[in-house]
Amino acid sequence: MLRKTKAAIAAAAIGAATLIAGGAMAQDVEKAIEYRKGLMKATGAHLGAIGAILKGEAGDPSHIAAHANALAGLGSIMGDVWAEGTGPESGIETRTLPAVWEEPAKFEAVVVAMQTEADKLAEVAASGDMAAIGAQVGALGKNACGACHEGFRAKQQ
Repeated sequence: MLRKTKAAIAAAAIGAATLIAGGAMAQDVEKAIEYRKGLMKATGAHLGAIGAILKGEAGDPSHIAAHANALAGLGSIMGDVWAEGTGPESGIETRTLPAVWEEPAKFEAVVVAMQTEADKLAEVAASGDMAAIGAQVGALGKNACGACHEGFRAKQQ
């Protein structure tokens, strides 16, 4: 009888640990997706600020370098925020398409483009040459942001 009781207690403990771990895992996935969304919003905010300055709508041209440096920093961590299990299969609302994990080489090329183009933007922004900055923002938008949104992000409903 004592063996059966010990076995039942052990089974209950394992079951509870599994439930706790499962809940923690689900929470971790939710937090990972929330973090990724925040990173994307920050990227968009910095690009939007640069665009507003370039158009003369708002901001000080001397601020472009700070925004560009922030984008370079964000670009350096961009590839780290698409962990396995954080796509649509998580059951959490996300616009990330399964192609991120189904076509890893293609996705990695887009991440590298983001890093490269954002680094170039930081370099060009330091020059203060508004025409060159505008051209590099266009290259970043086309080769990185646009390329990712086109193949790896669902359209907004």
